[in-house]
Amino acid sequence: MLNRLYVCPSCFKYSREIVAWWGHSKVCPLRGKVPGRKIYSHPRGRRTRLVPQGGKTTLGAKRRRGDGGVRYVEETVQDEGEWSIWEVDGEVDRLFCQNLSLFAKLFLDNKSVFFDVGAFNYFLLVYTPPPPPNPHPIPNDPNSAPEPRPQITGLFSKEKLSWDNNNLACILVFPPWQRKGLGALLMGASYEISRREGLLGGPEKPISDLGKKGYMRFWAGEIARWLLSLKVDQGPDHDGGPRETIVDIKECSEATWIAPDDCLFVLRDMGIVEDAGVGPGKPEKTAADEAGEEGEEKQSDQHNGQGSAAEKPEVKLVPRVRVDKAAVRRYVATHRLSLEKVCDPDGFVEGYAMKPESGAGSGEEQTDGGSDE
Repeated sequence: MLNRLYVCPSCFKYSREIVAWWGHSKVCPLRGKVPGRKIYSHPRGRRTRLVPQGGKTTLGAKRRRGDGGVRYVEETVQDEGEWSIWEVDGEVDRLFCQNLSLFAKLFLDNKSVFFDVGAFNYFLLVYTPPPPPNPHPIPNDPNSAPEPRPQITGLFSKEKLSWDNNNLACILVFPPWQRKGLGALLMGASYEISRREGLLGGPEKPISDLGKKGYMRFWAGEIARWLLSLKVDQGPDHDGGPRETIVDIKECSEATWIAPDDCLFVLRDMGIVEDAGVGPGKPEKTAADEAGEEGEEKQSDQHNGQGSAAEKPEVKLVPRVRVDKAAVRRYVATHRLSLEKVCDPDGFVEGYAMKPESGAGSGEEQTDGGSDE
């Protein structure tokens, strides 16, 4: 067993000897470069991150959040430099992706694909530091500060063709860059790519325990933001009672682009739903509702007396649950969730992964939910 392995930060080639590693690092063809193409640039701004209280951790074994030995607090930081995502084709840059996969295996117990990388695309999270301040730049000055080099800080991989519509195979933020909200950025990018491709899916199952914690937090934030954005109507009898609106899991999935099963799983885990008995569900959309022109024709026919009550969709009685917006707000505050989108859709290269618009997919409505304010 090796006590130390030297890895090139540019191409991820590795060596057991520091002399060989140092010699390669000086002449690495990817030195100061990133393979593939840039597909996303993250807007700069303020963000929050978790830091140990007092700024220091105790020496010895590493501690994770929740261990009780170290207490973490939120810190607001101003982004400097550029965060970007680069797409690398495993078939084109095979050796780089193989070395990257082997490096990721050091931190992922369930990583199993190392050499057969041609069927995957790799998405690299890259940080480019800001250039050093130079109040009096001199053109072609050999003593001037070198240009900042981009640094790969994390990645996620995705199958080029997934029969299960998986939008992510594995995800990793390198240890020095963890606890900065970067994992959520990669998750948000994977879902935004799925939205552009018109494929409703999620991460490859089963998810590791650490990955499940990250996804639960990401999913909860997405669903909470959608629930709190819903407009509610007056009660059925307009008697001044609690205002409510009826939604279903399919509508939640289409709005957040999270698979219906994952939506159900997160809502149960959040503990914000309560049984509401059996009642009328959400009316099914008719063909006229889905097509604007047909809807206008139907409305015109009804005004002319040609419409019939038989054309109205039948409302079925289904098991329902109630979601109170106040409970959602309490959950957000307790778990310190941010309701801002972690991935900016406008940050992608124009036209990237865009496909003809289509529905998010069909999912069985296992339950209907009402949202109260």
